[in-house]
Amino acid sequence: MIRKLLISLFAASLLATLWSQSISAESTPITSLPEPLCLPGVYSLGSPNCNLLGPAAYLTERASIYDLIDSQDERFPYVDESFGQTDINYFRADDDNSVVFSSYDAALANSGASGSLYEGYTFAAYTRMVETSGKKYFQLTDGRWMRGSSVSYYAAPNRFLGVMPVEPPERKFGWVLKDTPTLKEPNYYAYKTGNIIPRYNLIEVFEEQKVGLSDWYMIAPDEWVHMTQVALVYPMEQPPEGVTNGRWIEINIFEQTLAVYEDNNLLFATLITSGSSRTFTRPGLFKIHEKLESTHMAGDLGQDDAYYLMDVLWTMYFDERRALHAEYWHDHLGYKSSHGCVNMSFPDSDWLFQWAEMGEWVYAWDPSGQTPSDPKLFTQHLNDG
Repeated sequence: MIRKLLISLFAASLLATLWSQSISAESTPITSLPEPLCLPGVYSLGSPNCNLLGPAAYLTERASIYDLIDSQDERFPYVDESFGQTDINYFRADDDNSVVFSSYDAALANSGASGSLYEGYTFAAYTRMVETSGKKYFQLTDGRWMRGSSVSYYAAPNRFLGVMPVEPPERKFGWVLKDTPTLKEPNYYAYKTGNIIPRYNLIEVFEEQKVGLSDWYMIAPDEWVHMTQVALVYPMEQPPEGVTNGRWIEINIFEQTLAVYEDNNLLFATLITSGSSRTFTRPGLFKIHEKLESTHMAGDLGQDDAYYLMDVLWTMYFDERRALHAEYWHDHLGYKSSHGCVNMSFPDSDWLFQWAEMGEWVYAWDPSGQTPSDPKLFTQHLNDG
């Protein structure tokens, strides 16, 4: 009997305690509840009022990347097409027939030649063409004349346009070097997406992965390209050591890109062609020491490597006879092939010439470390092309 009484009293006490806790819990306001997971979909990156995880995060990130790709023209406007205009025209002179005459009459009569333009890889610059009896005659920029029979082929200056970012770029960006199919994963054995990116197309790097010794770049959701298929600009957050005025020209020898900084902010970027493996562009910090609107360039490095280039425009020497200048005799932007100079398109070279002042800093570097820096390995040429 006593045992039953004690059990009843204990049960009553327990019920009273639970009732008291229930009343206390109901009287305490609940300040927050865990947010539910977002349903699959695209959400604003501000406050979606749900946990942005899983499929929702994946879809939202993809949508944000597509938005950035769609806005590239606004964020990376091109250099004005008015830059790089000239009345000068060019042609490759025939190796066996580059005869020049002192006057039109002499050229017309094909007599009294004053010599040959040059022997080797030669380009002539002219401002006037006269056609008589079905034959063409060209007045060169120095006043002399050449007959149409001396023309090997006509040269068209490259009109590639660099970009001028509206805001400091948040990631690496650059250009595709050749028509490139993208892959669904960062390896050569992955399936193709069916998308082919044209040469010179502007891209941004949204993700990087190293596979073996190679870097792969995601340039759109689930679209990857290999490092050798693009030339990139690495936005610099600090000026190179020795630059104190916030202005410099950066030459990335490995990537074959050039960037201009003003007030420590990236102002302009473009593709270049720098020195080949035999005639390096030297790494280091230099200053522009000579500016020429136009100049002839010539050299003879042996091994049938003699060349003569008339009227190389917007030339700025920064390392002995190595210069920044326009090119019209090739379309190798993004690849190394010069004799040490930094070649650019006509519009980009003109823009840079107008921006740069005498004494402007030029910083050339190779992030891969492949370009040697020993001064003994660098030859000084008469001039470069």
